[in-house]
Amino acid sequence: MVSTSNLDKKEVVEIICESFSNNPSVMASIKRGGNKQAHLRGLASYAFNTAKPRNGIHISSDRNGVAICYPYNYKKETLRDYWNQCKLVVTSIGVRKLFEVLKREAFIKSKRPSSGDFLYFWFFGVRDRARGSKIAIELKNEIFDKAGQLNLPIYLETSVLKNKNVYSRYGFEVYYEWEQNNGDTLWFMRRLTT
Repeated sequence: MVSTSNLDKKEVVEIICESFSNNPSVMASIKRGGNKQAHLRGLASYAFNTAKPRNGIHISSDRNGVAICYPYNYKKETLRDYWNQCKLVVTSIGVRKLFEVLKREAFIKSKRPSSGDFLYFWFFGVRDRARGSKIAIELKNEIFDKAGQLNLPIYLETSVLKNKNVYSRYGFEVYYEWEQNNGDTLWFMRRLTT
C-alpha cells in the first residue's frame, strides 16, 4: 500500500474516472450534457477531498488501483467539507439536478445504520490495463484489515451486478435492494464483523 502522505490527487482522480465512466449509479449522479469526463473528474475530486482527511484513500502498491473506505462517523462535517460539496454541485451535479441527487442520497443514507459505526466502502476501481492482477486482493485485504482493527462492519452500495456477485463471494450480504425509476437496481450490502 502507498502511504497516505504520498497520495497524488491527480493519480487517484484518474483511476476513479477510468473505473467509473460506465457505472450507472455514478453516471446518473452527474450533469446531463456537456463534458461528461469533466463532470466525472469533479465527482472523483470530491471523493478524494472527502476521503483524504478521513484516511480513507487506499491505493495499491503498483498505483493502478484505488479504494475509498473510511469510518462513516469520522467527525461532523467541516467548513472544508461544505466547500467541497459546493464545488461538486458546480462542477459535476448542477443546480437542476441537485434536488434529485439530494433526495436520492437521503434515501440511500436512510438505509445505512443510523449510529454511523461502520466503514463506508465508497469506491473501488482498477485501471483497465491492470485488470486481472492481484490489485483487488491487495486492496480487499487492506480494507478487511482496517475493519478488523477497528472492529467495524463494512457497508456499501453497488448498481453493478458483477460487483454485487464479487462482494458476495467475499462475505458481503445484500440487506436491501432498490429498484430505481430508471430500471437500475441498487444493492445495499454489508459485511459484518467476525
